[in-house]
Amino acid sequence: MPEDLVIEPATQADVDAIMRIESDPRYENLVGRWPKERHLEEMTRSSSRYFVLRRSDGEIAGFALLQGYGDEDLKLHLKRIVVRDPGAGHGSQLLRTVLDRIFSETDINRVDLDLFIGNERARRAYEKAGFQSEGVLRDWHRNSDGSFSSMRLMSVLRRDWEAAKAR
Repeated sequence: MPEDLVIEPATQADVDAIMRIESDPRYENLVGRWPKERHLEEMTRSSSRYFVLRRSDGEIAGFALLQGYGDEDLKLHLKRIVVRDPGAGHGSQLLRTVLDRIFSETDINRVDLDLFIGNERARRAYEKAGFQSEGVLRDWHRNSDGSFSSMRLMSVLRRDWEAAKAR
């Protein structure tokens, strides 16, 4: 990772920047959006972790939200990962570093996610990181206009991550 970027736990002071990134018009219908209160509430949950990709000047270049810490089945859900400058490689850096931390610092066996059908850039990035498609969740997400969107379920297992790292 470039020296001017670090990944660290997010704080409540980071929520406004997190909301600006996820509400970028380029992510319309690709990334969920929460109000400030929902992010602040999520940060208080012991089962959730936010990570930010921070520049040396303090600016947040991206964030990831994982849910499910403490799950007896040793699985996590990558609820959201978003970067300020898509296409610059920051999302891949953030994803790889977060997964590496999860699989090296915890006993988690599985990380899954769901992504909007049609978000091909994200699908390719997840596949490059070792995620495999498991199927489609029909009408899984309710959109702000009341319509529904189907989602693709993907996951990466510890053994797959370790095998990929060994190569």
